[in-house]
Amino acid sequence: MDIRILRTKNKLINTLDEMLKTKNIKDITVFDLCHQANVNRTTFYKYYDDIDDLVLKIEEELMIELKTYIEDIKRNYLLTYSSKIIEKIANEKTIFNSLIGPNGDHTFLRRILYNVYNESIEEWQKLLKKANPNDLKNIFNFIIDGSIGIINNWINTKCKEDPQNISIFINKICMSGLSSFI
Repeated sequence: MDIRILRTKNKLINTLDEMLKTKNIKDITVFDLCHQANVNRTTFYKYYDDIDDLVLKIEEELMIELKTYIEDIKRNYLLTYSSKIIEKIANEKTIFNSLIGPNGDHTFLRRILYNVYNESIEEWQKLLKKANPNDLKNIFNFIIDGSIGIINNWINTKCKEDPQNISIFINKICMSGLSSFI
């Protein structure tokens, strides 16, 4: 990719990131973004349809990066993947804080965690003998919602706590609940 295009896209992304610290994503206009980024609106529309499209493309890129983690996971898909996500958020706080934070896309973290739905259900069918298919779906949803709450709280406190401690806490709670179905 041409270095100028990459620079322009990064400028837009960085400016969006800055704007999300003070504005809700729904309140950001292309005009405001381009004005603050010092990028012509025509240039913006060369690459993106609107602000939602820009956010979607950023999220898709992050999802692709996170999906590579799945290939390395052998067991405990959701729990291991959650740890990887927390690690990734810690390493790239700025963009994740903006996208997942109070002004960002509230569905993004859920979509990330659902990447391992099928693998998790398949593994749990083998391990959790007392759980029926509906139980497995409910367990997954319960773990997702709890993990989202914990991760959001961690992000809202500026990721001050060690990411490994957050991962361990989520895993302890999840394993405790899962053990009752073994």
